[in-house]
Amino acid sequence: MPASPPASPSSPEDGSASVEDAEEVIGAVAVWCSRELLAARRSGDQQRQQDLTAQLQVCGEDRQRLASAGPAEIGRITELYTERLRFLQATENE
Repeated sequence: MPASPPASPSSPEDGSASVEDAEEVIGAVAVWCSRELLAARRSGDQQRQQDLTAQLQVCGEDRQRLASAGPAEIGRITELYTERLRFLQATENE
């Protein structure tokens, strides 16, 4: 079952997203990528494996950036990953 975006009273649009919100949604995207990476490995799709590995690396880098990010950057990252997760889930259901 796909993870859903974090449910919290904070809103990425108003800059009130917390580090925990950002970590949760980045984690959900990373889980999706990891699951797809396993499928790509099974199918032997080298290009897809490379793309997904790169996406996982970016997730890790963004998680690390949260430690020193201000509220606006945390909100931006949360919004970016929330939209990415919605897109991934929508394409998964096609």
